[in-house]
Amino acid sequence: MPGSRWLNAALLAFAGLVPAAAAPNEAGLLQQHGGPIVVIAIIVLLQTVVIVALLLQNRRARRAEMAARQQLTAIAQMNRLSVAGELSASISHEIKQPLAAIAANASAALRWLSRPTPDMGEARAAIERIIGETHRASDVIGKIRAMFKQAGDDKAPVDVNALIREVLALLRRDIEKRRIAVETDLPAGLPEVVGSHAQLQQLFLNLVTNAVEAMDPVAERGRRLRVTSRPHETDGVLITVEDSGTGIDPRNAKQIFEPLYTTKSQGMGLGLAICRSIVEAHGGRVSASPGALHGLALRISLPSGQAGRA
Repeated sequence: MPGSRWLNAALLAFAGLVPAAAAPNEAGLLQQHGGPIVVIAIIVLLQTVVIVALLLQNRRARRAEMAARQQLTAIAQMNRLSVAGELSASISHEIKQPLAAIAANASAALRWLSRPTPDMGEARAAIERIIGETHRASDVIGKIRAMFKQAGDDKAPVDVNALIREVLALLRRDIEKRRIAVETDLPAGLPEVVGSHAQLQQLFLNLVTNAVEAMDPVAERGRRLRVTSRPHETDGVLITVEDSGTGIDPRNAKQIFEPLYTTKSQGMGLGLAICRSIVEAHGGRVSASPGALHGLALRISLPSGQAGRA
């Protein structure tokens, strides 16, 4: 590193100058120019050089760390999009076959029934094939749902507050880059939630990311993100994620959780739909309403561990 080379050079220079100044019987370079005053000036100069070198080294390290984090985030996003693309292509391939068969058999049944003397036997066989292909398509969907369900079967007690702090730490660089002020109110003593740590982490990651991105167009007021947790009813936890973004029409409060519904120009409309699926899989509820910060407030209620074990 350049900073290390500066530091080594400064120390070597310092090691060579001090003995020269300390020689009692020689009129050294330093003694000819004021003795101790020159020594002090050189020491101060060397210390300044070392400090500047260390600051430069630290700045380069921070820039390298930030670039590495941004690159990892971009790679992770590309991987998620790639996985989503592969998954959608696989689902499309599996579903297209029974749908094509259903369409072909329906056309055949119509032809048999449209004859001057309808062939009821052939029409019946075509309709039976339609029923079989319908069951096949249903099985494909069931297998896909089971695959995702098994991914979240490993459930354990989860500290919701700790998980929220973990997610905010993961997104800290992005939040700071967007100049968003974060407010948290996460009181101690909340009951634990029995659930999948990975799925609940994905839930809060989606919620916070959605709130952060919603504030991108905001310029006339401060960008604020507020995350709170509270005891809910008798045995649950209520988490609220609120932003100062552009908000939504109250009439669309329920629609935003529907798949493929999005208000973003480049959104896929899956983030909040996934959130709802995760919340409902944990026995909870999710709702949206205009928030006190001019944006959107998302509220998630989750039953506690005691309720989950009952």
